[in-house]
Amino acid sequence: MAHFGSQIRALRAERDWSQEELAQRCGIHPNTLRKIERTAATPNDVKKGTQIGLAHAFEMTPDQLTSLYHPVVRQHAGDPHGGIPILNSVPAGPPVDYEHMEMDNGIGADYIPRIGSGVHDPTAFAFTVIGDSMMPEFCEGDTVICSPQSDMADGTAVFVRFGSEREHTCTFKRVFDRGHDVELIPDNRRHAPMIVPKNHIVRMAKVVAKWVRYD
Repeated sequence: MAHFGSQIRALRAERDWSQEELAQRCGIHPNTLRKIERTAATPNDVKKGTQIGLAHAFEMTPDQLTSLYHPVVRQHAGDPHGGIPILNSVPAGPPVDYEHMEMDNGIGADYIPRIGSGVHDPTAFAFTVIGDSMMPEFCEGDTVICSPQSDMADGTAVFVRFGSEREHTCTFKRVFDRGHDVELIPDNRRHAPMIVPKNHIVRMAKVVAKWVRYD
């Protein structure tokens, strides 16, 4: 995992500490820790004093802490055959934290062959579904393809990523325009819909296909 903030979050999770508890152990404000976990791509994005506090909390030296960062050296926009990148797992349920994977640079953890997919949008990406709120059409573990360039209408299934107002979380729902807001409705009515101001959304992309691997 290259993203340094994610490494900090993983260390905290291993110890079953809340953000508030780790911040207290480091002597920093919880909001500072939240920013580090979400936006610190490299150790250089964290002040030296904060690095020392984090290292002390994790019972490491500062050098041991920063050595956990292993930048990805070989990165390509898509695979050699122009595949569609699978970028993340997205909840079909309550919005959850969006694990930073540089969503807009075309780098994926895996790739879907573009030939035969029926998707021609060069900015297309895919994600793996978590949860059951979009059942029965979309089940946990399904891989679905999104086309940011495709037009959306009421009832379209969409990937949604929120801004800082909603902690940069993401979700997968059907969208309905409500003027200044959008209503995000799950297919599984055991889950509640959401009303969200449009200015809280930083990215929305239409789901255009469900991909099935045949090995």
